[in-house]
Amino acid sequence: MSGNLDHWQDLAAFHGTGNDDYYDIPALVSGEASLRATEQGALDRATDGSGVAGLRVAHVQSHIGIDSIHLARLGAQVTAFDFSPLALERLRELARRCGVEVTTEVADSQQLATGAFAQWHGQFDLVYATVGVICWIADLDSWMRGADALLAPGGRLVLVELHPLLCMPETLDPLVIDYPYVNDGVRHYSGTGSYANADADLSWTIDQYAWSLGETVNAAVGAGLEIVRLDEHVSIPFDPRGSLLRREDDGMYRMRLGTGTGDAPAEPLPVLFTLIAQSRRAQQVP
Repeated sequence: MSGNLDHWQDLAAFHGTGNDDYYDIPALVSGEASLRATEQGALDRATDGSGVAGLRVAHVQSHIGIDSIHLARLGAQVTAFDFSPLALERLRELARRCGVEVTTEVADSQQLATGAFAQWHGQFDLVYATVGVICWIADLDSWMRGADALLAPGGRLVLVELHPLLCMPETLDPLVIDYPYVNDGVRHYSGTGSYANADADLSWTIDQYAWSLGETVNAAVGAGLEIVRLDEHVSIPFDPRGSLLRREDDGMYRMRLGTGTGDAPAEPLPVLFTLIAQSRRAQQVP
């Protein structure tokens, strides 16, 4: 955990400071930036098209809060949870510059179901987490219990996440698979750079964890959540792996292996999934 926290503290200091193309802070502050289509689509499905205006939203593992700010601009009452104090400091400053209010809470997302966070239990209509979340989680059962604990009766979890197939290859050509599909315990990695800038002057040693789709769904069900919808996506508007995917003519990135039939390209494999699950907790009668 300490290595991961150190890493995300470093990323919080680096991201959005003008040294990467991933976090366009001027566009965010000016109001030009918006949620990506995949995340917006997930919210539309989770709210049955009514949107997040007026809803209480917990943004779990918010990092510096780009999506927190977008959600607040859409009219949500947002509370951001992250284990990096510096990330939340950056978030508060960005929210001030953007003219929105976001409440922040320093929290290990695996501890949200514990009494230390009882003040937040049952307080949210939506729990929202997106892209690069559960690979940092050693105990996915605890993570899902935390999401369930935060939700009010009937509230929904919205998880937009890297598909486990996308996490497996080191390279596509040649095809090198160096990461498991299912959880086999902790994996230790060391390296340099950031997913937002591979040349960033950052070095790190981290722990990561593989979780299959089945393990993710079973953790949600085991926490008492009801699965509402599971979607798999074969295209994405950016490369979350940095340099693994190829940008195609329509501007989207896809993962293709080998060749297709005739002159056709190989069929794309899933790169993202969206899980929507609902709290089954009964409304308490006063």
